[in-house]
Amino acid sequence: METRRVVVPVATIWKTKDSPRKVDQPALDGDVKKWVAQMSDQQSMDLSEDDLLETQALFNDELIIDHFDGDWAKVFVANQRDDSDSRGYPGWVPTKLLSQQQITYPPVTTTVRIAVKTTNLYDANKKPILELSLGTVLPQTGTEGDYLKVVSPLGSGYIDKQAAVLPFVGQNAGETMVQMGKQFLGMRYLWGGISSYGFDCSGFAYTLHRVLGFDIPRDADDQQESGLPLSPEEVLPGDLVFFAYDHGTGYVHHVGMYIGNGQMIESRTPGAKVDIASLTEPKFASEFAGFRRYWR
Repeated sequence: METRRVVVPVATIWKTKDSPRKVDQPALDGDVKKWVAQMSDQQSMDLSEDDLLETQALFNDELIIDHFDGDWAKVFVANQRDDSDSRGYPGWVPTKLLSQQQITYPPVTTTVRIAVKTTNLYDANKKPILELSLGTVLPQTGTEGDYLKVVSPLGSGYIDKQAAVLPFVGQNAGETMVQMGKQFLGMRYLWGGISSYGFDCSGFAYTLHRVLGFDIPRDADDQQESGLPLSPEEVLPGDLVFFAYDHGTGYVHHVGMYIGNGQMIESRTPGAKVDIASLTEPKFASEFAGFRRYWR
């Protein structure tokens, strides 16, 4: 089984090789920050309406290679569970966003998870190489002053110690995720997004859990099928709340994170932004499909 690792801050995984539009060139180059900033609202909404994206993968994430086709690779994102394939979330990615060969790291005892919105990866001279997103995971090999030494597809590097320290700490993991999520209020929804540059609804839940080391499925329908089922009386901040067609009995199409007082934080829908909504809002009340807990 051949694998590669992502060598850019965020690699966008496309539905097909023909999915990208002219406006998507920055994403094809691995610059998702620029891509999101220069897209219009309609261009962003079209990603969903035209079903162009599958998901994204963060720097150092391991992708399983199905096959190469010219400048593209059909891949499976190994750390994003999906019910369609046991290998992970499927899609297409430009090969230039991946390492040129398979990378296996020596055994390490410590893993670094980026806990702030963004931080720099530095080279040996402490010069910035890349801007890394919240949720990026790297093996740590040592400490040097105010820096953590890490290994990556680009070789050895450093990150600031504080980048791996949670800036929001609640009474438990659930409250911590809620506080972490609130820093993204007002951010525009991004279909397929899992990074600090934009989230879809399930990507928002996935990444908040990932930062704390909780492995949950990538999509809302898969997230609803796992985890600990909860009654309304048991729900706490940080639990996930799901919504489905056919008055809550059909396909699960949306997920939010409960924050208390009958409210949730969510990356609502294409064209909208991360917001706080009431579970009694008519649309949500009529499509409620249950709660699940993944944190402990």
